[in-house]
Amino acid sequence: MIRDRGAIKWTAMMLPEHVQSVKEALAEDKKLTQPILDEDQIREMELLILESMEHGWSLHCEVFKNGEIRHVSGHVVYIDHLKQEIRIQDDSDNIQPIPFRSLVNIQKD
Repeated sequence: MIRDRGAIKWTAMMLPEHVQSVKEALAEDKKLTQPILDEDQIREMELLILESMEHGWSLHCEVFKNGEIRHVSGHVVYIDHLKQEIRIQDDSDNIQPIPFRSLVNIQKD
């Protein structure tokens, strides 16, 4: 009977650089592509942003950044047309700028 260590013997041959490149390749596979919004969705988000500023509503935004969708909640405090971004003040009073082109979805809290 052959007493072989099986796959264990091959793990010692993996260099740290190889392990890192495998992890990076797996992370690249998990990245998403940015959804394309139609004009109606963009118009609805614009109206919701303006109404939330007028009435003081809190919004929940889905933002596309670096291949993933992040969630930001808070009140819209400013719309900057020159920089093409909105500024949202979250629960811990931090103001986060969000570019228009990275917005995926907006909902009223």
